[in-house]
Amino acid sequence: MALLKYTIGLMVSSVFVSHSYAESINQNLTIKGNLIIAPPAECILNSGSQQTVNFGDVLLPRLDGVNYKQVVPLRLSCTNLPSNTLKMSIIGDPTTFNSNGGLKTSNNKLGIVFYVNNEKKTINTPISFSYTNVPKLEAAPLRNVGTTYSSTDGGKFSATATLKVDYQ
Repeated sequence: MALLKYTIGLMVSSVFVSHSYAESINQNLTIKGNLIIAPPAECILNSGSQQTVNFGDVLLPRLDGVNYKQVVPLRLSCTNLPSNTLKMSIIGDPTTFNSNGGLKTSNNKLGIVFYVNNEKKTINTPISFSYTNVPKLEAAPLRNVGTTYSSTDGGKFSATATLKVDYQ
């Protein structure tokens, strides 16, 4: 008797399965759109001219990455941006001493650190910002505190970095 109930139950479920397939409804789906080919985005940084930051005469004991801070010119003009989201990077060679992301200078005992909106940033690392709110960029010299200095270490120093702005 138990075998008969099992067989009937199996037959009934079989009927329900085939019945649900028999009542399937198919409907076509239409997808439409309009592709707009926009002119390419273009951004010009600082009117296309190279910028220079001059620290002037600096005193060795005061080179701590904060003193002598100078504004780095950052004027950005963009057209046809697909989004206001941008990324900025300061590309350059890092110091050979531990400067927490500073830029190498012609004097291997000195470096340059950068600040974006008063927050210290590491070179070669993208920084997100909005085109409608271009950040304030500053630079300050610092010295390697782990070394000794002599009178021959004084003199002019320079550094070169590339300011790169990416748009998406």
